[in-house]
Amino acid sequence: MVGIAMLIMIVATTAVHLGLPDAIAKVISKVVQCHKCLTFWLTLIVLTLLGTNIFISALLSIFAAFVSNWFALLLNALFKLYNRLWERLNK
Repeated sequence: MVGIAMLIMIVATTAVHLGLPDAIAKVISKVVQCHKCLTFWLTLIVLTLLGTNIFISALLSIFAAFVSNWFALLLNALFKLYNRLWERLNK
């Protein structure tokens, strides 16, 4: 156990020294700003962790990312409807 702890310490310290966490944070911040990208990667990770075949996981992830565009349009339409109703009620 002490050996594993020391190995983790060495890897973590080396990664920070080389700037790896900053590079990962920049990539992740770009991914979380795009609903298609976030949908793709989250779907791929979850399906893979659940034991789904990687090829099937990738196909379903691409499909989910495509459908997320339509879901975002639906959410935008509902948001506009909500705003109109709210303005009518508060006049």
